[in-house]
Amino acid sequence: MTYKPLLSIVIPTKNRQKYCLSAVNSILAIQSDKVQIVIQDNSDNSTLEEMLPDLNNSNKLKYNYSQDPVSFVENFNNAIASSDGEYICMIGDDDGINPEIIIATEWAKNYNIDCLVGNIKAYYRWGGVGTQRGLITTIPDNSLTITQFNGIAKEVDVEKSLMKLMKNGCTNYTQFKLPKLYHGIVKKEALSNLKKQTGSYLKGLSPDIYASIALACTINKLIEIDYPLTIPGICAESGSVKEGIKKENPKELDKAPHFKGRTEPYQWEKNVPKVYCVETIWADSGFAALREFNRIDLIAIFDEYMLYTNILLSNPDLKDKVSEHLLNKYPDKHSHLFKMSKSRGKGLAKNIIHLRGARLIKRVLKLESFNIIKDVEDIESATNVLTEYLENSKLSLLDCLNKSL
Repeated sequence: MTYKPLLSIVIPTKNRQKYCLSAVNSILAIQSDKVQIVIQDNSDNSTLEEMLPDLNNSNKLKYNYSQDPVSFVENFNNAIASSDGEYICMIGDDDGINPEIIIATEWAKNYNIDCLVGNIKAYYRWGGVGTQRGLITTIPDNSLTITQFNGIAKEVDVEKSLMKLMKNGCTNYTQFKLPKLYHGIVKKEALSNLKKQTGSYLKGLSPDIYASIALACTINKLIEIDYPLTIPGICAESGSVKEGIKKENPKELDKAPHFKGRTEPYQWEKNVPKVYCVETIWADSGFAALREFNRIDLIAIFDEYMLYTNILLSNPDLKDKVSEHLLNKYPDKHSHLFKMSKSRGKGLAKNIIHLRGARLIKRVLKLESFNIIKDVEDIESATNVLTEYLENSKLSLLDCLNKSL
């Protein structure tokens, strides 16, 4: 009899064996035949395979190794193709899951939900990242931070979310209510539908935002719940650490890691400055998805000045590059620099007051509580800590989900 799991937890990985092994062990500890783990390994060698439990005696664990360098997108596509689950959840190799994700996926199947997205209010800091110091909080290494959540679940109007995204410069997509393959639960049939229409599950340069936008253009039903279904992790080798904290990645577009392993030339989006940063990669891949599905209506409401603003808020050193893009695109620089100035003011207010400042204000006024659990050794331990926390809470995941119907 062919093994058909309910959920495939897909983990693309490259040269981070220690973290990946901890993620795998944390999922295997659930001991449910409804969950499959798919590891897509593009490391320099296959030592991870030797570290894993006996693959020959486990239907739950599938290990695929590709020695030749492949792009992020190709690695994700290979992982999706290899998964057998009715639903797929993709996580990073330094992440973990809430074991209740099985309950959530069963519920999604019973009610024919295409995509279910939880929050990211439980996250783990691996040792070696360094202490995060804020105005009122200090978060050390080896800690699990759990921010207050209410369990409210609602169906999402994805068209409204797409419009908001485009008016924000087609970037910072995680701030909007959209489908998510990365840290979300997606019906594999929905991903197969993308492949039928475009020839590939995913395209662009950034697989997570491409999947988010492509699915938003094609699925029927998205439910979002304010409840942690996964545990995002951050380790010293995380791209977010290198780009956001250590600023190690280069700004030259042709040196972006997203181009490594690509075998065909890539057509960069004309509306996006040719420079490498998180915001430009997101915007380019978002456009790639919109063009694949001919969403000219959404491209028409794209606010390019908000894109420039978001780039500069995170990367002030890119001012000359953004100005160069503007001048090449528009000979009449004065009117566009004025629009840029207005958008920058709007973007600054939005990011500081509504996004970054909102959480700080809530914490200062004690409107939002959070717990920092220290001395959590690895993602296996973090999973156990979160499970205990949820067991002591007054929320029932299933009751919360049923209220969305």
